[in-house]
Amino acid sequence: MSYLQQAVKLVQEGDRFSGHGRFFSEFIDDWAYRQTGQYAPSKPLSEAQSKIAHQLSYVIRNAWETCPGEDFIGHLIEECGGSGHLSFFRTPPALSTLMAKMMGGSSGLEDFADICCGSGSLTLAHVNQTFLDGGAKAVARLNIMGEDLSGNKIKVAMLQIVNLLDILGGGKPLYVHSLRLSEVNSLSRELGVVQYDFSGANNPRCKLSEEQKALVHQALGADIDIDVISERLRVPANLV
Repeated sequence: MSYLQQAVKLVQEGDRFSGHGRFFSEFIDDWAYRQTGQYAPSKPLSEAQSKIAHQLSYVIRNAWETCPGEDFIGHLIEECGGSGHLSFFRTPPALSTLMAKMMGGSSGLEDFADICCGSGSLTLAHVNQTFLDGGAKAVARLNIMGEDLSGNKIKVAMLQIVNLLDILGGGKPLYVHSLRLSEVNSLSRELGVVQYDFSGANNPRCKLSEEQKALVHQALGADIDIDVISERLRVPANLV
């Protein structure tokens, strides 16, 4: 059974406890809160739901690791019947990759805006292609901004982008220069509740380890430039 089939089966099982079409949204709310510490779910998952949610997150993580940069959750949303009252159409992986390659690279900071980002397919492809082309140093130059009318989709995009960076890093910190994701009406500019603004560290609770603090202190004592320290130690400049 494929990861997608496993995930669909678990979502359907979760709907038995949440009501048809509600479990996946509650699952995303719970996972996004656990990832960032922001926006606590209005309704905690029950013990039965939590067990399914744990299995589902494991399947999704395995799918991400198998195909980094692909919008797996977007595919899962499509398979499970769309996005409620909001129409949702995932950008096909091949098209996302092609558009990412067409964007090219830059020697300085690179701004990347994904308006009506949905589950983040274009951003995921761009981050992955940037890493393949230029490694961690190129990814660290990215200023990413994403917008969508749905707060739940913003949470999905955040989860997929942050976990992609973790997977590409291979156990080492991998950061973009900034990551801003907003629930907003792109026409009226009316802001919604969900607003993520991660500059440097992709988790707002990220802190330097004691070992990193000691190395930063030594480097500052030797009058080494902050940007050099950030690049060499692979830590956010705003934490130096």
